[in-house]
Amino acid sequence: MTPFIGAAAQTPTTVAGNPPATSTTVTGLTNGTTYTFTVSATNAVGTGPASAPSNAVTPSPTVVPAFAQAATAHALNVTSLGATPPSAVATGNRLVVEVMTWSNSSATASGVTDSAGNTYTKLTSLVASDKTQISVWTAPIAAGGGTRPTVTATASNRGDIGVTVLEYSGLSQAAGTGVLDVVKTASGTSGVPVTVSSGATAATTGSNELALGFYADSGFGDTLAAGTGFTARVNVAPAPDAEMLAEDQIVAAGATPNASAQITTGVTTTWLMATVVLKHG
Repeated sequence: MTPFIGAAAQTPTTVAGNPPATSTTVTGLTNGTTYTFTVSATNAVGTGPASAPSNAVTPSPTVVPAFAQAATAHALNVTSLGATPPSAVATGNRLVVEVMTWSNSSATASGVTDSAGNTYTKLTSLVASDKTQISVWTAPIAAGGGTRPTVTATASNRGDIGVTVLEYSGLSQAAGTGVLDVVKTASGTSGVPVTVSSGATAATTGSNELALGFYADSGFGDTLAAGTGFTARVNVAPAPDAEMLAEDQIVAAGATPNASAQITTGVTTTWLMATVVLKHG
């Protein structure tokens, strides 16, 4: 097999085997350069003519999402709450926001905005038996690069609010829910110590995707830790108003991630858990 850049032949790759191989990996190519390929067969008689050139292909580097920074805030009896990243955000990255709300009047998150004007989409939400809601929102950073935009969650009515803001590079820039691959949520009431989880997602459709785990409760004085295989990015606990945990891991195609949280001390807790898998860019 011979790669070509335009009409210029590059170093060929020999493919051998019995039975003959039907595929191979060509190494040493340059990302961003367009190649075509020809194939010829060799046996005891000699080498046959080269095939017609293949369709043109351009290799690109493997994209792996990476955590950039996080911010969090929580407050009692408010209608909105903002959190500001500690450092400037980067255009082309993506913000992912966990919102927890609770009130006796069943306050829920009605929207997420930021001071730069980026557009947020709700990816999932769930309400527990004690009226606590968890929701996950996201926006590609198209505005405000190089600044520290305040991300604000607004509730349907007054209540306790917790906000966690995560910034990642390497995620899809698709609008709306186009960034979402699979999602799974769960809620329950458990004594401690205990490990709670969302349950396994459906199989992921791509490699190097980002599995995010989000935990929330309305403030039970718990001590939290990330689940097995996940890296904790935010841990707000113990707290009297909004306990939250955000964690992540990179997953392969066909994986069924199951984010979990370890509640090691506290009291009987009504909890919510979500696993959200986002596509890479």
